[in-house]
Amino acid sequence: MGFSFNDQSDFSNEYLTVKTAAKISGYNQQYLRRLLRGDVFRSKRLGQIWLIDRDDFLSYLHNAIQSEDKRFGPD
Repeated sequence: MGFSFNDQSDFSNEYLTVKTAAKISGYNQQYLRRLLRGDVFRSKRLGQIWLIDRDDFLSYLHNAIQSEDKRFGPD
């Protein structure tokens, strides 16, 4: 039995794909992958697919919004 993103489980609530994280944040997908390679937030890698820990990513975005250094965020 193979892995399917369509499975109804908590998995989809715990992790975001890079594409979804880019839509939420406004970050470029390549930039997000660079952050992932730098271990900026928790993630898992399944083959070539990165899965980003949802809560950790949202915390990162919250910190980016609160930061006075606007280089930290996508704007």
